Amino acid sequence: MKKIILAIFISVFLSSIIFHLSTKNVSAQINDIQPDAVNLNAIYPTDSVETSSNITGEHIKSFQSEITINKDGTIGVKEIIVYDFDSLQKHGIFREIPFIKTNQDGKKFELKFSNFTVADENGNSQTFVKSSINEELVRIKIGDADKLITGTHAYVISYKVSGALTYFSDHDELYWNVNGNQWTVPTRRITATVVLPAEIKQEDIKTVCYTGISGSKESLCSVIPSLNDRAKKVIKSNESLASGEGLTFVVSFPKNIVAILEQKEFVSFWDTWIGKLVMGLIGIVGLIWYVGLPFYIIYRWLKYGRDPKSTTGVTSAWFDPPKTQDGKRFLTPGEVGTLGDETVDMKDISATIVDLARRGYFIIDEKKKGDFYFIKGKKYGNNGGLLSFEKKLLSGIFNTGDDIVKLKGKDLSWTVSDVKNKLYELVVEDKIFDKNPQTTRTKYYVVAGLALFTGNFFLAIVAFLFGRAMPRKTVFGVEAKNIAFSLKNFLTSQKRQLEFQADKQMMFEKLLPFAVAFGVEKIWAKRFESLNITQPNWYHSYSSTNFNSYLLVNSLNSSFRSINTAATPTRSSSGFSSGFSGGGFSGGGGGGGGGGSW
Repeated sequence: MKKIILAIFISVFLSSIIFHLSTKNVSAQINDIQPDAVNLNAIYPTDSVETSSNITGEHIKSFQSEITINKDGTIGVKEIIVYDFDSLQKHGIFREIPFIKTNQDGKKFELKFSNFTVADENGNSQTFVKSSINEELVRIKIGDADKLITGTHAYVISYKVSGALTYFSDHDELYWNVNGNQWTVPTRRITATVVLPAEIKQEDIKTVCYTGISGSKESLCSVIPSLNDRAKKVIKSNESLASGEGLTFVVSFPKNIVAILEQKEFVSFWDTWIGKLVMGLIGIVGLIWYVGLPFYIIYRWLKYGRDPKSTTGVTSAWFDPPKTQDGKRFLTPGEVGTLGDETVDMKDISATIVDLARRGYFIIDEKKKGDFYFIKGKKYGNNGGLLSFEKKLLSGIFNTGDDIVKLKGKDLSWTVSDVKNKLYELVVEDKIFDKNPQTTRTKYYVVAGLALFTGNFFLAIVAFLFGRAMPRKTVFGVEAKNIAFSLKNFLTSQKRQLEFQADKQMMFEKLLPFAVAFGVEKIWAKRFESLNITQPNWYHSYSSTNFNSYLLVNSLNSSFRSINTAATPTRSSSGFSSGFSGGGFSGGGGGGGGGGSW
């Protein structure tokens, strides 16, 4: 046992030393020079933007970035940050800047920084300390540890970046995260000014911008061209930004204007042979400790993972979905589907889409087989009655602002991911599950992955299988599941019973989304195949005025299978996705990071 503990200690000690050594080169990329004075008008500009009036307390009054694209392939960046500490007494601010950018394949490429300066609005040098947070991030800590300040202060951070531009076959591009999405305080106003080589014409410059949290495709921002002949663009946010929100822009310009610099791939310490050796040592030591873990996982499932018993059983004639614990509303098809298999999958997303259409938020227009268009409905914009995941899905479908959206080729990957997360959060809020089922499973999947990496296949199998079954419902959750399965039995019950319900107008439209969530939509639709059902107002068919529910469900199901598949944008030879053609989002590209006060 002592030898094992000693081995672990040595491994951690060696890895810490090696990691420290590996990060020293990051700081070495920064070269300090004397700063220049800055025009006060640049810090406190006279142009007005609409900002939120309710921002109080500590915040960024103004974040302005001046980015100059040089003909040698580098960019010069000057960040002018007007920071309001309010009544707080602080030493200053810190700015965290990433030194990498990542392409579509997950490969990381170096951004080399030089000519780094920190000053106030008068050009006076500011006291600052550089430190490596990790291999990919450097923190610039500005201020005096022996001096406290309050109120409003201006900071001017300047640096030069090599490797920020991306080169495509038909254009070159700067995809830049202006302020970063990790600021701990809100920003009242943010503006970016991009200056390109003078020979570029205004009409040859294309610019898009994105705002919001990382991954957001919202474009609550404006692009303002220069009024003179200078190749310049001004990008500004139309609204104030909350903490964690940022401004990102993409500027494209013709080829053969700037020099092409080599895109050097970033190699983490853990990808070197020394790092792999250290990881192997840790894995071997960990394998020893994992010997008893499979049995512990089985024990935890027996004691904590199994659902509690319920007093209600499953029937065959239940016509309604379960209600929330407080009885104020019925569970949605998405919640019912998650309740059924403890997983948010595409069936639940598809069911929610059908349900939102049925409730009047948009119309499904099938112009030809499998060719669906979504048209904003009468209730669109009145989302007060929608749950958080429904709002996210609706805004994701119509994120371009158009009233009509084509489903085929629509990139909903980020939206689907956010919807799934919010739906998992909701079933916990509904007190259906004790904890987030996905989080619970993920913990055991991580253990399974680590065990597989270390060769402990028995642990990997046990962690994976029991991890799937580990999410635990509450007593209410079990009772709700029984009610949901009673509804499922009804959906697959005898045709005579369903015809009776159809005559009473309690039929296909209301329960179709739940059938989709349960994966029995074909059976449910087949029951109505011979009935003369009028086409609902939320669905327009290309074929006839009669409502052929079987064909609709079949076609929708086929189309929704690829709803979370992003359209493939144009890529560069290095594997980077262009910020145009739907490939851009807030937080993408180079730059970014964040900061706060200290």
